[in-house]
Amino acid sequence: MKRKTVIILTLFAIVFGSMALVAIANGGAPDVITIDKAQATKAPVVFPHKAHSDVNDCVVCHHTATGKDDAKSCFECHGKDPKANDPSVSSAKENPFHIRCKGCHNEQKKGPTKCGECHKK
Repeated sequence: MKRKTVIILTLFAIVFGSMALVAIANGGAPDVITIDKAQATKAPVVFPHKAHSDVNDCVVCHHTATGKDDAKSCFECHGKDPKANDPSVSSAKENPFHIRCKGCHNEQKKGPTKCGECHKK
């Protein structure tokens, strides 16, 4: 049984990458995610995923999901470079991560909303 589990987990990790392995180890949700857009002019964002998932339903951020079991990584739809997947995304203000994150922070009146608060050097 253990061998079968290890084989299944290894195949899963190969197919879905290291993020999947972190999610399995942490019971479904990674503690931290680094959002590093290709061709980015700003520093990568270290996103405290567990802190957000502890207070929000998965579908708040994973807007195409119906529950935690079918929540996809942001990059599965938006890719490493959102502009490459959607030519209409032409500025940082139209970036899907900025829209989702900053929109929620503005709505909740808490959390970072300025560039340097997320993109730390």
